[in-house]
Amino acid sequence: MAQAIDAAAPIEHPGEEQSNDLRRRMQAVEPQCLRTFTPSLAVFARSEGSYHYTHEGRKLADFTSGVLVANLGHNPKRWWQRMLGYLNLSAATLAGEVDETEGAEDEYLPAVPLTAYNGVTEVEVEASERLIALMQRQRGGARCEQVMWAASGSEAVQKALWTALARRPGQDVILATRYGFHGKKGLAGAVTGSEKDKERDSRVRFIDFPREECMSLEKRKQPLDLKKYEQELETLWRELGSRICCLITEPYLGGGGSFPLRLLPPPPTPRPPPGSERQRCPD
Repeated sequence: MAQAIDAAAPIEHPGEEQSNDLRRRMQAVEPQCLRTFTPSLAVFARSEGSYHYTHEGRKLADFTSGVLVANLGHNPKRWWQRMLGYLNLSAATLAGEVDETEGAEDEYLPAVPLTAYNGVTEVEVEASERLIALMQRQRGGARCEQVMWAASGSEAVQKALWTALARRPGQDVILATRYGFHGKKGLAGAVTGSEKDKERDSRVRFIDFPREECMSLEKRKQPLDLKKYEQELETLWRELGSRICCLITEPYLGGGGSFPLRLLPPPPTPRPPPGSERQRCPD
């Protein structure tokens, strides 16, 4: 059985003096609930492409955020160049090599504001126009007419569910596939995980999703039988009918957790060819 980890104790790893110090400092100023607990808690000094680098110089492949969050890779040059261009800034200006602040106070740069609140900037309007144009060029996207921006994924989920519930009177049931992760608060939290979790909402009904059938590469090669999932949907339709307002799912079921390598069975030891001797690697 895996050794229990005390989430209240600062996480430390041998040979990581600076990272251990940052972990201790973090724990002194942050509540435990702020971050999703992981027994590794890597401390990143910088990131490039698909890799993170620790303060001790270790290079780590990023398997945590590349698919859904940083799908362009970390810090792509072209992205930063476009970002600075939209702000009417240049790298030379930020470095103090070029003075573009004539008529302005020396402490500030004349650039597009990062927060407009009740005002609006041209870059915001252009972003909405370009996103709608992109959507309308896709199959089924002609129905996209406006953009409701959100500050995070969970906020976007919350707004989408509010919209679905308010669209037609009487449609008050949300279907959610089990073990997805959509957020931790409000309706976004209520559709995360399964009915066995805390803080459930009576308007949410959880349904199964083909997980076991895709649990390994070998299983994914086998024919996928969706009959039981179709039957579950048909049963719910007979029970709830037009009360169903939407279905929310997630292709990557983050609420289902992960499978650490130490919990997986070890791979079979290959047998040496007949007549040969197995040698132990000195490293």
